[in-house]
Amino acid sequence: MQPRVVPVLIVGGGPVGLALAGDLGWRGVGCVLIEQTDGSIYQPRMDLVGIRTMEFCRRWGLVAAVEGSPYPRDYAQDNVYLTSLTGYELGRERFPGIGQAPAPPESPQRRERCPQNMFDPILREFAASQKSVAMRYRTRLVSFMQNSEMVTAEVENADTGAREQIFARTIVGCDGARSLVRDTLGIRMLGNPVLTYTTNVIFRCPHLLSLHDKGKAYRHILIGPEGTWSTIVAINGRDQWRFSLIGGSQQREYTTEEIEAAIRRAVGRDFEFEILSVLPWVRRELVAERYREGRGFIAGDAAHAMSPTGGFGMNTGIGDAVDISWKLAGTIAGWGGEGLLDSYSSERQPVGARNVAEASGNLRRMLSVLSLIHI
Repeated sequence: MQPRVVPVLIVGGGPVGLALAGDLGWRGVGCVLIEQTDGSIYQPRMDLVGIRTMEFCRRWGLVAAVEGSPYPRDYAQDNVYLTSLTGYELGRERFPGIGQAPAPPESPQRRERCPQNMFDPILREFAASQKSVAMRYRTRLVSFMQNSEMVTAEVENADTGAREQIFARTIVGCDGARSLVRDTLGIRMLGNPVLTYTTNVIFRCPHLLSLHDKGKAYRHILIGPEGTWSTIVAINGRDQWRFSLIGGSQQREYTTEEIEAAIRRAVGRDFEFEILSVLPWVRRELVAERYREGRGFIAGDAAHAMSPTGGFGMNTGIGDAVDISWKLAGTIAGWGGEGLLDSYSSERQPVGARNVAEASGNLRRMLSVLSLIHI
């Protein structure tokens, strides 16, 4: 008896995997998405939906949902350089609220501020609504192998430990910077594995704006004698804020007391707040040497790891997802061949390399106090 073979197995249910599943389903292509977590977002890793991504959302009928997300559309998007929120303002780049900014001349869409904990549920509902898409959470990839006919993947139920095999024509790794799919395919990452060790802290303070006179701004860039040492970002435009403690090339852990002291230093006064989550992470400057090996493909952070300065990461990944989606759809339908699939790597890898380099350049400019003279 021949095993049932699904056209595409997607590993990873972040925004890139969800976009790929949704686009494949929109094209009528069958796929199975597996995600080892339950999909909950405790630390939003992105909050900017770029213009090209919004054009994809327009295609999928999701513009109203993104524009209707809870982020206030009149919240000023300024970048402010300062010694502390109650200290000296050294410079300001002014940007209007998302809802007040005009669309650029080259597109009917504009960028949107929609953090991952708001954006992922939109993509998840879209993907789940497609008849040809099966979504399996709390399911992790254990291993896989491929031959000229198919991919055989072993997966495990995270709750019961039960294992089974999934047979697919192709496998796409949207499983992040530590991608098991990429490692199994033997694809190397090229570049700088450590730019900075950084610690993100989401804290709640509904009255933060009343504690200073700098007004509303999306990003506050804190500068001390040592240079740029931290940032505070408006996560939801109301009561949640992301404090990023920018470290160096050496990894270290911070105690709760150190984190609380650093947040108070950034604000410039004692005040009450609640820490919701702490996430140490590494800024990287890496791009995969290729995006395909046989029947295996990689996309998103599995293919490129970059500094978030510029908001390129997720948006580059969704560009990957849409590109491989239509090429897989064409190949499965019979009008696209191996050359079409090979073009995924040759087209998207240079885009990843360019965006990785640009993100690192943005980071260097942000960390350099000399950048202030250009404001």
